[in-house]
Amino acid sequence: MPFFEDSSRYYRESSVDLKKVKSVSLSEVMGLLSFMFLAMTAGALLVPPSYFMPAVILEFVLLFVIPMINRRDLARDKTPAAGLTGALALVFAACAGVVLGPVVQALAATSEGLAVLGQATLVTFIVFASFGAYGLMTKRNLNAMAKVLGIGLLILLGIMILSLFFSSFFSPFGLLIGLGGTVLFSLMTALDFQRAKYSTVDNAVMIALSIFLDFVNLFTFILNIFLMFGGGGMRKD
Repeated sequence: MPFFEDSSRYYRESSVDLKKVKSVSLSEVMGLLSFMFLAMTAGALLVPPSYFMPAVILEFVLLFVIPMINRRDLARDKTPAAGLTGALALVFAACAGVVLGPVVQALAATSEGLAVLGQATLVTFIVFASFGAYGLMTKRNLNAMAKVLGIGLLILLGIMILSLFFSSFFSPFGLLIGLGGTVLFSLMTALDFQRAKYSTVDNAVMIALSIFLDFVNLFTFILNIFLMFGGGGMRKD
């Protein structure tokens, strides 16, 4: 799961107390998020798979660089989303696309695989939009479930790591892991959209990154569920 560590980090970075912040327009967060989706799509479809490892390395480096640049922009009274922080967020999104590229391009190369890819993308957007809308519209403070989701994320990450070493034991539970990951990141999507609703200029970029990673992980889990049933000629034994 290439984005687990990323999501965990930004999940903590973007944590805010909803009672102590002033709400601002959602346009800054959603605008940056839109460009990040475009950058990810370009990276996944246009960049050769041979750039996979450089993208992984750069993505890891940006995990530490982006928060530092964000703080620097704030110290200089600059709007992070309109400065270097926002530009690096787009680079991060493009790297995320490149990391997904080998699977995406392999599926897109066949009609069967393209159908599976399209179905997984459609389901992901439906789930993502539904939980995002709930996060924006509900009057319930979803920040109360932040700790539970954080613990769930660590547990799921631990199970995924163990499955790499004990595949024969965990393989029968692959579908349950996929469904568990889908539920977890769906709830995180609702939480992060609510945070976006009450975001400030200080954390707008970090929340956009958190929402972006929710989508990427959600897509990865849903696509894995499709592939478990042999879709696209890439059956997972």
